[in-house]
Amino acid sequence: MSDTGPNTWAPEPDEYALVQDEIRCGPKLFALCELDRDETDWELAEGRVLAWGLAFSDHAELVSTDGRGRGSFQSPDRAAEIFARTAEVRLVYP
Repeated sequence: MSDTGPNTWAPEPDEYALVQDEIRCGPKLFALCELDRDETDWELAEGRVLAWGLAFSDHAELVSTDGRGRGSFQSPDRAAEIFARTAEVRLVYP
């Protein structure tokens, strides 16, 4: 995905000043990561990103890495709690 397409805005400083506070308050990126452990010694064996999310002030939106699963949650923590019911999951803010 390119960030230099025809709709990309490169604002002048005075233009940016008009929207900078709203841009700074935008959603925060997070990932839900699944950890797999070795069955014999319980050491970490593998990890992967299950889904990427955006944390807004009042909710979180989540999309699976394959793009087929989507969900809305009260918060990133709540999404992690729900996914942790079936797997060892960690909430990560890159």
